[in-house]
Amino acid sequence: MSEQQPRRRASAMAPDERREAIVQATLPLLAQHGANITTRQIAQAAGIAEGTVFRAFQDKDELLDACVTAAFRSDEVCAAIRRLPTEGDVATRLTEAALLVHDDFARLGDLIQVLVTSGHDIRKHKPPMRPGGRGPRPPMDYVDDVSTAIASVLAQHGEHFRVPADELARMTIPLVAGPGFTTGHQDRRAAVRTRIDVLLHGALTDTDDHDTPGGSR
Repeated sequence: MSEQQPRRRASAMAPDERREAIVQATLPLLAQHGANITTRQIAQAAGIAEGTVFRAFQDKDELLDACVTAAFRSDEVCAAIRRLPTEGDVATRLTEAALLVHDDFARLGDLIQVLVTSGHDIRKHKPPMRPGGRGPRPPMDYVDDVSTAIASVLAQHGEHFRVPADELARMTIPLVAGPGFTTGHQDRRAAVRTRIDVLLHGALTDTDDHDTPGGSR
């Protein structure tokens, strides 16, 4: 598109397109403002009149809920997983896929946290919360889509697994999308690598194995 050509304004779009354009313009602002974001800020980001926001959404709460729904889409993380290099051993490839899922879910958790702490009642929205409000639990369609993407990465290594690739992919998600990570970015990534190593190779050392009931002797 030429720089001289104005971008298509949300006010000139079909209703569904307009809603989506407003949501996409709002999402980057939520990390900074949370529920305190104003419709004037939203309108400026979307390049529309403030009244257009209220023609697309009943109120700001409906818009914030639409943003949460959009944030839980799996399209981008699944595409990133499928773009991973095909070379490399299975541990490296699964770890890289798991890191993408972890980073995506950390982003979702940060979004939910800023909305909750700024006063938005996330409990009425579809994404279920973990006990005690400790962050969102991924909806099943997110889990299904991401599992399928990870399984596609693992498919060429299937002969090395004791379980089908799609089952292994599904085991990966709660390990890296759940609570229990330290707050430092590097620490969290190191924790993901450790969890994937345990998933692939087990928690027991060679020394411990034959001291455990049912272990080899």
